[in-house]
Amino acid sequence: MVKNKKILIALIISVCVISAFLILTKTDNKLGKESQYTDKVKLKFANNFISCIIEDKEGMSFNIFGVQNIKDRDSSLMDVVSSIELNNPNIRIVDYQVDTGIVHKNYKLVNILVTLKPLTNNVETADQLLIQFNNENTETYDIGSITVQNDMSYQNKHFEPSGQYTVAYPYLGLDINLRNKTDQTISPSRISDLTKNLSYQFDKAFEFQPHDKKHIKINTFYKGKKEFDFMTVSPILSYTLDNESYLYNMPGVVYGILDSDTDKIEKMIK
Repeated sequence: MVKNKKILIALIISVCVISAFLILTKTDNKLGKESQYTDKVKLKFANNFISCIIEDKEGMSFNIFGVQNIKDRDSSLMDVVSSIELNNPNIRIVDYQVDTGIVHKNYKLVNILVTLKPLTNNVETADQLLIQFNNENTETYDIGSITVQNDMSYQNKHFEPSGQYTVAYPYLGLDINLRNKTDQTISPSRISDLTKNLSYQFDKAFEFQPHDKKHIKINTFYKGKKEFDFMTVSPILSYTLDNESYLYNMPGVVYGILDSDTDKIEKMIK
């Protein structure tokens, strides 16, 4: 009888030990799975600058550049991101795509292509990206400055691009051709962006005669104090026509995006 009791106790202890081992193993696996998504994914984003008028009712796509530190572990960012959003609910991310590129000095180039749609008629801003990983943890990242607005307040009946229109620049300038589509004289006053971070003032004598085409070349914009790595901008032309003031959102231009991938990474890790 005593012997049977000892055997029974031994069996109970064995079951308890095995159960405890299985619980610990399961917990370790869970923690390990979580850590590979968050602890091992080390992201840093550039000072991206997006200041654009969005004409398409379905949204407009933009690049948000960053780098992933892969010195300790090269996790696949594309496989572990489950959703992203901005720190402004009035700017909806309609769609996104996570792309990665070359590796330089233990940093992998990251480009998140986001399709943005403003949900109000106001100027909407955001400066942080909230990324949710597959383990449901959410991390917040500074990404620079995003300012967008729909085209309700802008006029596109008076001007149109004509001939050469340079879209991508290595410097902060503008080189475009515009045509006056009207039968009246138009007097432009300045070109700026939504944030007024970029600005250029025209000479008072500068005018577009009826149906006139002019070449506008700006070697450098006046800009604010803050420096940005990559910029996507809708230049906004302020002008008067028949004593009325108007705004024309010109086709978007980009600055810094033509840099080599190596130079892009260097900008972000310096």
